[in-house]
Amino acid sequence: MCIYCSYGWVRISTKLSVALALTSAFILSAYGVRQLLQEEADLQASAEHELKLLATAMQVAVENAWRDGQPADVREILESLELKDSAVDVLVFGADGHLAASSWGSGPAEQIAVPAVAQAAQANRPVTRFEGPRGLSYLVVALPLRSDSGARLGMLAVVRPLETLRQDLRATAYSTVLTIATVLATLIAVAWLLIQLHVRRPLSSLLTAIHSVRAGDLTASATESRDELGQIAMAFNAMVRELQTAQRKAAEETEARHDVEAGLARIDKLVTLGQLSAGLAHEIGSPLQVLNGRARALAARADVPADIRRTAEILAEQSDRITTIVEQLMSFARKKAPHMAPAHLGSAIAKVVELLEPEARRRGVRLSLSVEENLPSVPADAEQAQQVAMNLLTNALRATPKEGQVKVRVARATFSAQAGAAKQPSVSVTIENSGPVIAAQSLERIFEPFFTTWQDAGGTGLGLAVVRTIVTEHGGAVSVISDEINGTIFTAHFPQQGRGLKELVA
Repeated sequence: MCIYCSYGWVRISTKLSVALALTSAFILSAYGVRQLLQEEADLQASAEHELKLLATAMQVAVENAWRDGQPADVREILESLELKDSAVDVLVFGADGHLAASSWGSGPAEQIAVPAVAQAAQANRPVTRFEGPRGLSYLVVALPLRSDSGARLGMLAVVRPLETLRQDLRATAYSTVLTIATVLATLIAVAWLLIQLHVRRPLSSLLTAIHSVRAGDLTASATESRDELGQIAMAFNAMVRELQTAQRKAAEETEARHDVEAGLARIDKLVTLGQLSAGLAHEIGSPLQVLNGRARALAARADVPADIRRTAEILAEQSDRITTIVEQLMSFARKKAPHMAPAHLGSAIAKVVELLEPEARRRGVRLSLSVEENLPSVPADAEQAQQVAMNLLTNALRATPKEGQVKVRVARATFSAQAGAAKQPSVSVTIENSGPVIAAQSLERIFEPFFTTWQDAGGTGLGLAVVRTIVTEHGGAVSVISDEINGTIFTAHFPQQGRGLKELVA
């Protein structure tokens, strides 16, 4: 759809084309009219000059014959002229103004010549007159005939039709109009092409870019060129780039603010968790130990009924579970600073895999380990790295159905600590399982404390939170993807270059 037409506007290229066409037409038409008038004047002057020469020659011949009293010689002169140029009529008038002699067939010419003859007789000198519309029908030259003493013997008139002159003028006019039309068409075509290339196209590009930016697309740009419109396009593109930079900074600032807010929220949770853990350890720790000891003692007695011993065993198991949860809470709330030292993650993770192989066999899950050769050591706390692998593997084995597979891979990799940051080398621990796909809404919260999808199986929602805390303290990053094709893949990156301890914010 035409942008201009939708608003009832006229393109500037159209305005320029029409203005140039009208200006060119006016200038070329004025030039053509001037040329035609000049051509007409030149033809008239040429015809007048030729006829004057002929009239002067005839004047001398007729005067000589008249002085000699030889009227027959005058008629012979007129007849010889008639044979040479039948278009020219010659008339000889006597001193009384009556026609004395004329060339053959000069009847109509007498009426045409009379005004010029009268004017020349009155002025007593040669007279030239153009007769007819615009003076283009006949040319008349009238001269006095004189005796040797200078007395006027009569008048001589020479009349020539100007049909040839009119034909020449018509041909000249046609040629001039054709030339003007050709030049005008060429000028308009060239001007239209130049306007399209250097005005309309840059303006259309700029207007399209403006509408794209207005719609929110800051990748749009206008076509630049080496002229004023190009400078406008360059300024517009520079403005768009500045808007892109401002938008990117605003997005980064918004993301940073959200990260800080999320970090503060996590810190608040940790503070609450620490207070809760301390209270639990103090308030229920001792009663749990007493309950657990009495339950185990009762279950060990042989003199009590079997159902009472079974109840005692259940009490002992559940008290052990509560104790484990309290210990996890204490471990998460009271983080131990990592002891950084060069660590070979391949061998450290292999011990965890070896430890969990019996559990994998019990569940009917195939567990495999792949360690890249010549892995570099990384600055890490080996025990905490093993805890990361233990938590991730425990979740993977729990999520993988029978006959499923869990793959552990330790290899060189690269990662970005933050969005947009430069990549840095790392050693990655990747744990892949073929269990059910994790829902997208769960993936967004999977590393949050107390968030779990295993409530029915006794999950506390602390295992993955511990993983993220440990990896973050090592300056690394942990991520997860889950889809139908790849299954679920957790990847923990440990940087190859240590940066010291990092205060826990996440």
